Amino acid sequence: MGDRVSKAEIDQASEIHVLDYLQTKGEPLLQQGDNYYRHAEHDSLVFNTNGKWYWNSRNTGGMGAISLARELYGMKFQEAVRDVNGLKITKTMDFSKDTNKEFIYPNHYEVSSIENAKNYLVNERCIDEKVVLALRKHDLIAEDKLKNIVFKWKDKVGKIVGADRQGTTKMENKRGSFKQIMAGSKSDGGFTLDIGRPNKIAFFESPIDLVSYYDMIRPDHIRLLSMSGLKDHTFTTGIKETIVECNERNDTFEKVIIAVDNDAAGEKFSQKWEQILGDEMLQIDVPKNKDWNDDLKQQRALERQKQNQIVPPFSKNKEAEYER
Repeated sequence: MGDRVSKAEIDQASEIHVLDYLQTKGEPLLQQGDNYYRHAEHDSLVFNTNGKWYWNSRNTGGMGAISLARELYGMKFQEAVRDVNGLKITKTMDFSKDTNKEFIYPNHYEVSSIENAKNYLVNERCIDEKVVLALRKHDLIAEDKLKNIVFKWKDKVGKIVGADRQGTTKMENKRGSFKQIMAGSKSDGGFTLDIGRPNKIAFFESPIDLVSYYDMIRPDHIRLLSMSGLKDHTFTTGIKETIVECNERNDTFEKVIIAVDNDAAGEKFSQKWEQILGDEMLQIDVPKNKDWNDDLKQQRALERQKQNQIVPPFSKNKEAEYER
């Protein structure tokens, strides 16, 4: 009879909203106005809150999660149905038309321990355990019931205005693990870490790159801000807010630092803003490898290598040889 799926399986998969499916798969989505979302890595792939999608560069489109799974992942129809039904769908997308709706952080998803998050950040990402525990102490990270790390976006009064979720286990996708911006997060916000009295601001593509940079450089009096991608709106808002806060403290704002990935997209972003801001205000920090976490991993490997190269004590024969 061949490979088949039942009508009940098809009906079940057909009820899953395409955006909920993508969120659960860990695909990065950007809200574009009231009714549209765009894929952060395939900018011509757009989605309507009514469930329709269209991939402009491929001149193709469809309705629902099944058709999208076939196009995006190259699945057969039966594979797509099973993939949609096999996920624990995270229904976090807000399809209401109230764009001014306040972000509500889902506290009930948090667990009391951050053991999985800590193990991932320390052992997989090579971040100093003391840094991880400090982030926890200041309520900037948490762990949810699905063992994801939650990076909380907080405004200047400590209110949570959004969050990134980062998986701690491997997934079968090109990013290797689950990544998601929580639905309803402030469109021009991002994970922020303030050190001292910030009189400069540095921008990154992800919270883990931000923390890796801090762990390596340990800068003073700086605001570190993750754009969760390359977002002009977040970039400009971050600069304006930091300058305003400096003025309120009668401090002089020093500079903007772009510390995005060492790739074509990062270079294009840096060059664009270099032309706008000029050399005096802008500093560009480029990682040696693809990103700052790769640099941190390399640094930790070199540190371990040096520790292993400690000269052992002389053997008795060597001591006798040395005395002669």
